[in-house]
Order: sequence, then C-alpha cells, then structure tokens
Amino acid sequence: MLASSTTSNAKDFVAVEWAPFVKSKGITDKQLIAAADRVNLDFLTKQQGFIKRELIKKNDSEYADVIHWNTKKDAVAAGEKVINCGECIEYFQLMDTQASANAGKGFSHYVILKQW
Repeated sequence: MLASSTTSNAKDFVAVEWAPFVKSKGITDKQLIAAADRVNLDFLTKQQGFIKRELIKKNDSEYADVIHWNTKKDAVAAGEKVINCGECIEYFQLMDTQASANAGKGFSHYVILKQW
C-alpha cells in the first residue's frame, strides 16, 4: 500500500499569528484573561478573517497569543488597527514590552489558559 499526501496551495493555508510576551510583574492570570476577553469581544471578533484565538502560558511570566486568520492580509489589516483599539492598549499595558522582545524563543511547551 502506498502512502500519499497532498499539499494545498499557499493561498489555501490559514495564517497563524504568534505573539509571545512577558507579563508585567504583579499582574495575575485573572487580570490578563479579563483584558484578553475584552480584546476578543470588542476588537478581534469584529475583524475580517478572524477565526479563533488562544492565550497560552509557558511559565509564570511567559505567555503567547496564537491567533488564526483566514489570510495573512486579514492579520496585517487587523494589526494596523490595534493602535486605535483602547482594549488592545489596556491589554498591552499588562505586558513587559522590554522583556517581551526575547519571549517565545526556542522549543517550549505551553498550556492553554483560554480559547475563543
């Protein structure tokens, strides 16, 4: 019996956005999830091409948002709107932007905190 596989054209692939970050000191998972809920409800679900999102946790300080989009173009278009999103800015304020520059590197395991 021969095994076969098929490959889709790149245009058929879902775009996956990987956004690792480090949570600021003193911020709880509960606070992070509440802010992430607001971003999801008031921003992401209104963006063209949004499919789903996961907030995942590596350890007590490192996290990542994994967002699935219909196309990379949809992801980029939503990213351009983030600067005008109050809920997004509030969510980003819970992150240590300087430490986040090195987040998500290398092979690791995460747990899913929340799925939307």
